[in-house]
Amino acid sequence: MRTIRRDGWTAADYDSQQILHELGHRDAVARVNRARRPHPVRRAWHTLRTRLHRPAPNTPCIDWVAARAAADAVNRGEGDEADRIVMATADPHATSFATFRLLNAE
Repeated sequence: MRTIRRDGWTAADYDSQQILHELGHRDAVARVNRARRPHPVRRAWHTLRTRLHRPAPNTPCIDWVAARAAADAVNRGEGDEADRIVMATADPHATSFATFRLLNAE
């Protein structure tokens, strides 16, 4: 007698097996098990496709070197110099907030 494996089957799997059996397929259990097998290539392709088409995250680009230099300029009392440093970065808004975090509160 052959062992029939039905590990982790769902109600839909049992329904599929019953339908295949009624349609006259000789080994409906094997067909359902074959359909349930993992498909590593399909999974890898799906993962790659979703990563390629996912929009880029909208994270700020903080220039920490410029933020530290601007914070030092503010601490020295040179606000115009700090403004020039921050405005020269790729994301002045995020860099100015980083500068604010680095200020000495004395």
